[in-house]
Amino acid sequence: MKRENILVPKPRSNFISVQCEKCGARTVIFSHTTSEIKCSGCGEILATSSGSKAVISGKVIGTLDQ
Repeated sequence: MKRENILVPKPRSNFISVQCEKCGARTVIFSHTTSEIKCSGCGEILATSSGSKAVISGKVIGTLDQ
């Protein structure tokens, strides 16, 4: 088997750009976070851990490509 034919799987997790609904500040968070993420501007909760993917309460702007 040639080395060019080996497929590398994409990770299921990524970094997400989230905008706070309250103050509009943007924050980059990990999609599978294990802790509570708060907005740096107003302290509003942006994401909470759920065991796998985080529950995002802010507005998701987009994902950051690797």
